[in-house]
Amino acid sequence: MSVSCKYMALGMCCLISFPLFSQAMYLELNLNETGGSPRRNFVSFAKPKPPVDVFRVIEKAARDGKIKGIILNIGSVPGDKVYLWELRSALENFKLSGKKICAFISNADMDIYCLASVADKIVMDELGTLSFTGYSINRVYVKNTLEKFGIGARELRYFEYKSASETFTRDSMSEADHRQYGEYLDDIFNFTRGAIKKARNWTDENFDAAVNRDFLYSSKGALESGLVDRTGRKNAVLEAVKEIEGAEVKNFALYGESVSSLCGDDIIYTPPGSGGRPFRRAPVIAVIYANGQTDMEGGMAALSLAEIIRDASENKRVKAIVIRIDSPGGSAEAADHFAEAVRYAKENVPVVVSMGEVAASGGYWASMYANHIMAAPYTVTGSIGVIGSWFYDNGLNAKLGLSTDIIQRGAHADLLTGIILPRRDLNKEEEERYRKYIMEVYSLFTAKAAAGRGMEIEKVEAAAQGRIFSGTRALEAGLIDSIGGLADAMRKARALADIPEGTAVKYSEYPKPKFMDKLVERFLQSKTFAKTAFGRRISGQNGTFALFSDIFHPDADIFYRLQNNGKVMPILPLDFNVR
Repeated sequence: MSVSCKYMALGMCCLISFPLFSQAMYLELNLNETGGSPRRNFVSFAKPKPPVDVFRVIEKAARDGKIKGIILNIGSVPGDKVYLWELRSALENFKLSGKKICAFISNADMDIYCLASVADKIVMDELGTLSFTGYSINRVYVKNTLEKFGIGARELRYFEYKSASETFTRDSMSEADHRQYGEYLDDIFNFTRGAIKKARNWTDENFDAAVNRDFLYSSKGALESGLVDRTGRKNAVLEAVKEIEGAEVKNFALYGESVSSLCGDDIIYTPPGSGGRPFRRAPVIAVIYANGQTDMEGGMAALSLAEIIRDASENKRVKAIVIRIDSPGGSAEAADHFAEAVRYAKENVPVVVSMGEVAASGGYWASMYANHIMAAPYTVTGSIGVIGSWFYDNGLNAKLGLSTDIIQRGAHADLLTGIILPRRDLNKEEEERYRKYIMEVYSLFTAKAAAGRGMEIEKVEAAAQGRIFSGTRALEAGLIDSIGGLADAMRKARALADIPEGTAVKYSEYPKPKFMDKLVERFLQSKTFAKTAFGRRISGQNGTFALFSDIFHPDADIFYRLQNNGKVMPILPLDFNVR
């Protein structure tokens, strides 16, 4: 057989063996959190896909000539408002390539529906539920509870909007909180309204009817009201894709776990560079996650993260750093330690901050030296200010039958004495000293923010006083540089590092999970657990028990603040909850 015949035979074999490569296919992007093997009915080994991988898969599919569209499987997608918006933005960019999307939803709220509205067609599970209840902000107040226990609380507050201690000293929102949270709620509600109206070609009347009149839909009701285009499951999705393309699509690739897949896992789709060909010489962009309170060793672990940031900036292969910050603040020292590492790093490589659901107070402090700061429209940011709180014995020990006797040298030596809590409240002289100290820390915060952002101190002060902002208002105030998500931050980092488009890049994520951390994470993701704002609620709790578990859980605001009693902190209320 001649050489040419051999090559022809080899080509024919390839076409027979891999017919899908010559045909258009749809990628099923399965973002459901359920999964693992059906036999693993105690501990689920599936977990949400890393956002970096999800965004890169979407970008890869946009460039992939074999992929004609995406089936967005979000029957039970996890994620906060920011992550869902980031997904929507990535899919909007995907559609710019001329490709189509079909979304499948099951139990959806307004945020998941907003994500699904990016699709050309929406299919709803025939037994699914769509809830259009709008948004609300909920804060818990424990003043009366503390009084019943005999615990006194003093709010050391000298800035109008710095309300982190209201939880302990009030039983309802202050006027300032009503104002700032109301503005934030208006911003995100109107942003979602605008996105859905544009995507589904709705009028204001359509949207208002969905939220204020009907609000709860079965699949039949959603179809009749024009919220979705079809109902059913796999067959309905395939029919919707056929309608989009004008012809039947038979070939599908899958990214995500296979158990809840609609189209199967015959072809597994992976992020760029994950197919066994490591980028040995490719430039590296370090993606560093800073989650939790700004604490040295707890929370975001600022001490170790600062070292990771410095080391990454000194690594010759690392051309840029992206830091994803999700933090309500905490220790000023830890926030500044982190910020100084960012300032050091940007002398070597560009540093881009991507703000998550919240990057405010100490979380903003940690961000402010970056070359470029991005936030989502839904991000809670700003809150440039500091506050203190003082908890003391106001009858607790008496209720427990405990007493103390003090011998002291020094006028304030008894301030920290007591059994469970300090035995007394601050006197006027001590409170005045706290006031001066708080003002000094606040002045330092605003000065550093002005230096980091290149702003006049008066402009920073106008956006300070502890006031929170949505991402859109933070941009107007000059506190951030642009609206964008993690994928946008990665693209910005490439641009600042002068990495040409089309050049392969390796994304290295930090901190690397340890073996025991992985085991604990898998156990907490077991089907015997259900997540709350603190990630700990046990399934089956009634409302009253759930409330008390939130208030008295070791991760709750009250415990964190008791552990830091009397400390001056740039911090948001940890119980801040947008639903």
